[in-house]
Amino acid sequence: MTTAPVTTPRHRLRAALAAAALGTTLLGGCAVFSPVQTDVAYQASDGVDATFGDLDVRGVLVISDAKDAAGNIVGQLVNSSNEDLAVAFATDGGAGPQLTVARHSSLTLGEGEAATLPKVTVSPGDVLQLQVITAATGQNVLTVPVLPAKGYYTGDKPTPSASATP
Repeated sequence: MTTAPVTTPRHRLRAALAAAALGTTLLGGCAVFSPVQTDVAYQASDGVDATFGDLDVRGVLVISDAKDAAGNIVGQLVNSSNEDLAVAFATDGGAGPQLTVARHSSLTLGEGEAATLPKVTVSPGDVLQLQVITAATGQNVLTVPVLPAKGYYTGDKPTPSASATP
């Protein structure tokens, strides 16, 4: 004679609670293997970040509409030193602007501060070897993207009257 197992509401309740506890534990453990994104350094913009001594270069890129045309450097320079910092830019197309970043301050290129290169030797969509020169660190080379003056960068288009050197 065989008998069927007897299930009571109490047994069903215990089984449901055990399944819920096990499911919660297993699903909550998935986050253990997923790193928190804010703990991982990444490029949050189109431009390039770098640090040269007391100079932080943030989000730097070049806006130019054609090969061998002028181009504007867009980004931010941050001086963390106790002295004003002279910064010069150059490319294989020639010398670019020379700027001064005041001590413990920043300079936003493209917003009020024009930094125009006389000649960008690559087409939009390519990358450019941009030299960032300071007295303390010498010549430093950044590989920066060259983008056309479209969309977000429409206002950063270089003007023909912009001077490449001060």
